[in-house]
Amino acid sequence: MAGPVLFVVDHDTSSLRELLADLTRRFGDDFTVKGDSSPDAALVALQEMASGDEPVALMLVDGSSSDFLARAHELHPRAKRVLLVDRDYSSTSPAVQAMALGHADYHIVRPWADDEMLYGAMSEYLASWTKEQDVPNFELFRIVAEEGDSRVLQLRDVMTRFSMPFGFYPVEGDAGRRLLDEAGLDASRLPVVIRYDGQVMVDPSLPDLAGAVGVNVKNDVDTCDVAIVGAGPAGLTAAVYAASEGLETVMLEQVLSGGQAGASPLIRNYPGFPHGINGGLLMGRTCEQAWLMGAHIVFAQQAVALEQRGDHRLVRLLDGSEVCARTVVIATGMEWRRLGVPRLEALVGSGATTARP
Repeated sequence: MAGPVLFVVDHDTSSLRELLADLTRRFGDDFTVKGDSSPDAALVALQEMASGDEPVALMLVDGSSSDFLARAHELHPRAKRVLLVDRDYSSTSPAVQAMALGHADYHIVRPWADDEMLYGAMSEYLASWTKEQDVPNFELFRIVAEEGDSRVLQLRDVMTRFSMPFGFYPVEGDAGRRLLDEAGLDASRLPVVIRYDGQVMVDPSLPDLAGAVGVNVKNDVDTCDVAIVGAGPAGLTAAVYAASEGLETVMLEQVLSGGQAGASPLIRNYPGFPHGINGGLLMGRTCEQAWLMGAHIVFAQQAVALEQRGDHRLVRLLDGSEVCARTVVIATGMEWRRLGVPRLEALVGSGATTARP
């Protein structure tokens, strides 16, 4: 059975032949490699594939045909678009404009020093496409709630930030009612979250849910070198550097790690990721890095007061515990001011925005 298509467009026919041969040799077991030197002919071929429901995973197009990508994207909107450009680090390079306008997802610069530079990049881009097609067949959590319940969006946010596969089951449906019956519950209190091992949480609080996910929600460190309040980009970065220098580090976060950056689908101005990176993925990796460096991370724990105790600083927490540190880093970020209209506030999480500058 033929695999998804990897389509190449290169006006240089000799270059096209080499690319088709090289890519077939490397990826031909999983993908069908096709191509053309003419953008017009390529569009006709892509139109035929779209009409025949033949999936296109990736389009590799040389810089002279960058306009082609916009039209090809209309035919295959889920395909990854890769621009093949000559080495030219000027602001007029086709890659600069294509990325700025959102006409390309990635780029590859030629000539490459060895084949692995091409294969490695293409493997990454194809893996990204494959990941987007895969539907997890294992659900770590099952959420049962009414359709349109704003709490479901909050629960989904927690699951997504911690990369936990989950499923949503409307209580109005047969599957949702069956899950409640199996748990011995009715629909009087929703949402209900059921973990894979049978643990049931009814209308769980953030600490309940964070604990079920497996993260630490209780601080058991009384003294440390550095206490960091806030686990957004600034707090996470401070935790990585402090812990990597051998300082005993405690990071306290009122909600979940990542801050506003964690909710961003694509961050393009972070050093080291020229094609951008998902904010949740970036913040998740940074949090994992801070933990591996030795930082003690506590989620769903609010700091409510800061006091001085001799040469140290005392951070008091909402649960009554406290942390004494030589240095405290406040990285709480910002919070939008709200309009305060009750009927409008009730729609937060359902597509309504009630913030103001």
